[in-house]
Amino acid sequence: MKILYIEWNSLCANDVKSGLRNLGHGIKTISSPDKDRFERNDYFEAALESAIKEYIPDIVFSMNYFPSVSVVCNKVHTKYISWIYDNPQTAAYDLTVKNECNYVFAYDSHMVMQLQSRGVEHIYYAPMAVNAKRVNAISLTEEDYRKYLCEVAMVGSLYNEGVDYYSTIIARAQNEYLTGYLEGVLNAQKQVYGYNFMAEALSQRVVDELHRVIGELIPKDTLLTEREIYSDVFLSKKLATINRVELLYMLGNYYDVHFFTYNETPINNIKHRGTIDYNIEMPKLFRIAKINLNDTRRSNKNGIPLRAMDIMGCGGFLLSNYQEDFLRHFEPDVHFVMYGSIDEAIDKCGYYLNHESEREAIKQNALRIMKNEHTYELRLTQMLQIVGV
Repeated sequence: MKILYIEWNSLCANDVKSGLRNLGHGIKTISSPDKDRFERNDYFEAALESAIKEYIPDIVFSMNYFPSVSVVCNKVHTKYISWIYDNPQTAAYDLTVKNECNYVFAYDSHMVMQLQSRGVEHIYYAPMAVNAKRVNAISLTEEDYRKYLCEVAMVGSLYNEGVDYYSTIIARAQNEYLTGYLEGVLNAQKQVYGYNFMAEALSQRVVDELHRVIGELIPKDTLLTEREIYSDVFLSKKLATINRVELLYMLGNYYDVHFFTYNETPINNIKHRGTIDYNIEMPKLFRIAKINLNDTRRSNKNGIPLRAMDIMGCGGFLLSNYQEDFLRHFEPDVHFVMYGSIDEAIDKCGYYLNHESEREAIKQNALRIMKNEHTYELRLTQMLQIVGV
């Protein structure tokens, strides 16, 4: 089969392309725009249409959803597969998602149900996967152990890069009622894992005020409601910053915690380690660190983040917040360990640091199921069977 792959700097791009090639498919790539890649782009659409007419692929494939790609594929009657692994991914709610050419696969079962309820016909659940052969072939040296051995490790963003939308909104509004209301919603949601109620909690008065302040930022042709955009784009980003800073600080009071991230934000009692290479160094960390922490942004309602799948697929020990989709594929305390509060995360870190044999058994169980049931070859085969190509 001939596949035209939309190239951009998605983390798992090389593993996805490797999986497609291992299945015997031919791949030609075309690069997406460098800036605003998920916005409609006339120049990119013209280039893509020319590439499709020249290559005549059986399908066009992208990680995350590109409205421009859907428009072109619909025009030239070519099937378009998009695999969503980011959240929020507001482009996936563009009205073009209803185009007949689309086969949209999302790692978050809540997104699948949501889009189905809004009239999207070809939307399917597809959790992320792992290139187990590649990551487990990476050898570990004594230097690697000296570099990465720690009690608790976390790789992720504090979401303090780029524009701080929440603070911008508060500054523009100059409204004490709005500030107090949003802080109350954030504090309430911080206590609850597994159910995101922030959109529901926004009163009409608050929605109207937010619209007054930032209405121009809301996409015109979207299947999302205003409440959902305010919740998933603005509030969830702020909550992720608050929650992760508190989680790391509290864990740092008890354990040797190493945090790998883009921007160094001072958090007492933990070691800031900067960025880490996804393809080579990150698998080493996941295998060597005694506990690997996953804390999911609340805009991801049910899905298993790619980072969590990477940890288990690398043979690492995963401690994660509650996400419903874990229970579709994995058993808590067998393949991974789950927490429902910061206090519980602290307690479970202590328990498993003191019970090495149980920790090692969970790591091996996770690695086994990832190799058997969650490789890119298996997942891509399932997707292509659904599409019928």
